[in-house]
Amino acid sequence: MNTLAVRAAARQASGRSWPVRWFPDGVRLWHFVVFPAVAMGVVILVTRLVERLFPALQAGGAGVVYPLVRTVTITLVMVSVIAWLALLHRQQYERRLLLRQDALETTRDFLASIIEGSGEAIVTLDAEGHVTSWNRAAEQIYGWSADEILGRSIYELLPPEPEVREELDRTEAALRAGRTVRDYEATRLRRDGRRIDVRITRSPLFDAEGRYQGSTGIVRDVTAIKELEARLLERECLAAVGEMAAQVAHEIRNPLMGIRGACEILSAHYPEEHPRREMAREAVLQVDRLNRTVEDLLTFGRPKPTAPVPTDLHRLIDRVLAVLAEDTRTQRVRIERRLAPDLPPVRLDPQQMEQVLFNVTINALHAMDYAGTLTLTTDLLPRDVRLRIRDSGPGIATDALGRIFKPFFTTRAQGTGLGLAIVRNIVLAHGGTVEAANPDGGGAEFTITLPRDA
Repeated sequence: MNTLAVRAAARQASGRSWPVRWFPDGVRLWHFVVFPAVAMGVVILVTRLVERLFPALQAGGAGVVYPLVRTVTITLVMVSVIAWLALLHRQQYERRLLLRQDALETTRDFLASIIEGSGEAIVTLDAEGHVTSWNRAAEQIYGWSADEILGRSIYELLPPEPEVREELDRTEAALRAGRTVRDYEATRLRRDGRRIDVRITRSPLFDAEGRYQGSTGIVRDVTAIKELEARLLERECLAAVGEMAAQVAHEIRNPLMGIRGACEILSAHYPEEHPRREMAREAVLQVDRLNRTVEDLLTFGRPKPTAPVPTDLHRLIDRVLAVLAEDTRTQRVRIERRLAPDLPPVRLDPQQMEQVLFNVTINALHAMDYAGTLTLTTDLLPRDVRLRIRDSGPGIATDALGRIFKPFFTTRAQGTGLGLAIVRNIVLAHGGTVEAANPDGGGAEFTITLPRDA
């Protein structure tokens, strides 16, 4: 249906035509005056003709009955003509009503098809914030079907943070004041609890008397755009870190090795319990820490390409745990292995994945202050292998969960904030995923999922 057809249908549906007519086609006001008068005249002429042909009708007893019959006949003819005109008028009026109803249904179906076919969510709410309409795009964005969400409050789509509800309340106040709120960004919840970034335009709806009846909103999911912007920003940071790492490695790494060697030589000239020997040993430890920072910068800023080979993941885990067991601080840590039997070899880069295991387990040991239980669990999924590393520490702060894998974000005083960022980059390079959560029962858990045929 084109635009002109829609306008014509809407005009016809509203009962307006041009020019304005009081009666349907074929019936006019003068018909109710002329047709009965003509019919009455015809009847009178016929009666006059009958009177001339049959003068006996006016004589004797017939002269009393005949005028009454003539009057009744004229009246019946006039009533019949008027009734016929009224019936014709009613039939044509009903026909026009049906045409208007058809036009309304056509327009409604056309508009409904536009709304349903829209690539953006179109949602209407009543004055109390309950959902009254929900198109197909809204189902795809939020994960709720129309049958599930209709009649429910829009507040069920909000994250629990109070500032989000305050933002919606401010928007509602602007709508009640008659203002349209355009293209504001907000965070909403899908049915599965996942957060999404959306861009919303909302307009108020008022009835004929100016009372606020609700609002209509157009919602666009911009989560992918936000993620792309974050990745572009991260790539820019990576490029900057790569250049800085190269400079740091060139300007600092070699002098650090010289300082370390000098400290070891100096410490050899003092007895084992001499304070200066302890000072030299501490200097060596600090130099090693700086060297690890340089290594992290190089690894993060200029990651090496993966060289995947079939690898026994359990053997890799055992090797990492064996190295950690040599640290005297781990004596109060209990290791629990819950490894899936008959786990097939996984295609991965052993050296890079070893670094992933070191970074995650060392983070877990720091979180537990080297006292507690460290649990490693492997599971064989249809297409993937899943590794879970869980500690018995205090867990991850809620505000840190969303930023824990971002570069240079750390909760430790001496941390660089690159360890988990490197973990994420390596796992993504293997085609896998890594997630952090606070499971029931306390502690923190990192879940690494790797494809079996990467």
